[in-house]
Amino acid sequence: MGGLDKGLVRYQQRPLIEWVLDALPPQVVQRVISCNRNQEIYAHYGQTVADQPNAADAKSPFCYAGALAGILAGLALCLEEWVIVTPCDLVYYPQDFAAVAWTALSQHLAQHPSAAKIAVAHDGERRQNLCLLLHRDEAASIAIAMTGSHAVHAWLDARGALSIAWLDARGALSIAWPDLRAFTNVNDLTTLEQLGA
Repeated sequence: MGGLDKGLVRYQQRPLIEWVLDALPPQVVQRVISCNRNQEIYAHYGQTVADQPNAADAKSPFCYAGALAGILAGLALCLEEWVIVTPCDLVYYPQDFAAVAWTALSQHLAQHPSAAKIAVAHDGERRQNLCLLLHRDEAASIAIAMTGSHAVHAWLDARGALSIAWLDARGALSIAWPDLRAFTNVNDLTTLEQLGA
């Protein structure tokens, strides 16, 4: 994003974070936003938390420990047992992800009681590592993971997170997420312009 704070970059006259927050299901009662700058602006949208600086890269302007550390810091503030995690750049985040993930994960846990309490979206091409439904108790597993890799995908792999497929076995679009753009990540200004077109 050329050094811009992604969540505050505008799409159709609104910052990206507003698109995501508006798509959250009505059951959400608390918003915790992991951000390492512009906290005074993000505070208008919910509680804010920063992750811990990465001492090994302290000279970098973006010297924080990454998304997994942000999730861990955010979970410490969460009042509810079950938490939705989403990045700030999914303009068309599917509002029904939580309900679909909850149904699938509940069935999975009924069959495998000792399984990880984590569901992650899969868009048919790749796993969306920051589109999660997880239990607050998974903070302990994140803390353990942080002693090694700080990568979200490594933690999800180690925990055997349940992948929620966007496409069914026949390759047809699922009923849950009929919008092809649902998990389009906006990682640069060019993608944002293309999305607008």
